[in-house]
Amino acid sequence: MFGQHIQNIASFFGTFDVSLPFARPLSDKLGRRISVLIGAASYVIFFIGIAFPPNIQVAYVAAVLGGIAIGILGVLAIFAPMPAGNAAAKSESFISSLKNANFSVESIALILITSIATFQLWLNCAQTFGKEIAGIPSASVSMMQTYYSAGAMVALVVTSLLITKFKQVRFLVIYPAISVVMLVLVYLVKTPMICFVGVFVIGYAAAGGVLQMATATVNDLSPNIKGIITSLVMTASSLCNYTILSAAAKMSSMQVIMMNIVITVIGVLLAVFVNVGYGSLLAKTEQ
Repeated sequence: MFGQHIQNIASFFGTFDVSLPFARPLSDKLGRRISVLIGAASYVIFFIGIAFPPNIQVAYVAAVLGGIAIGILGVLAIFAPMPAGNAAAKSESFISSLKNANFSVESIALILITSIATFQLWLNCAQTFGKEIAGIPSASVSMMQTYYSAGAMVALVVTSLLITKFKQVRFLVIYPAISVVMLVLVYLVKTPMICFVGVFVIGYAAAGGVLQMATATVNDLSPNIKGIITSLVMTASSLCNYTILSAAAKMSSMQVIMMNIVITVIGVLLAVFVNVGYGSLLAKTEQ
């Protein structure tokens, strides 16, 4: 029965992502250490509540906490430690900052990348697809969420190590490309084994920090207004994700996976475009 509600839970999770722009002001008020503890605790409760929900109400509460965790930890990952700013910059209004932002085409492409709803769409249809198309028994289908959560948690650790050695902008191509390959395999093969492998890999590649890395990259290109850029990116991402999920709710699981493939391929192409011009843009920013 829970599998029938997963698309509603995913949409509910997406609506609470709109609270992301408020994460930075709250973290400034509470302090980084307390904010990290709140975010980490929310994430733990989210993963446990989604993987092993005793009822649908608990799953919805877990989705809310997941949105809170993304808001707090996503912002802190970009802004800790916070760079010192001058008084003139602090007093500049939101509208004035946007007017002086000088967005490049690559910056707009990065904002669009954050709106690619790969993992949200997967959560929308995974259990229904596994049960109705791949033939996973009803008693086992809920384990897909556990594999997904495990992949996401592994990605958080592995990615945090990899970005110390490689430019994070490169992963904006690699991770979505991995997701595309896995989505195509799931769509074509349609077996229980490939579904369980796919849910772990997509959990790793799609929910393993792509949003945060894209946000950090666009901030590198607009270093003087990082807070405003982050708020703008997160709001755009949330609105796009909610729109995509609302459309997906009217589709079959096969149609959702096909839409997911198309959208993620677009994300890969945008990331390739960003990578081509990233070096020269960053050099101009640092001048």
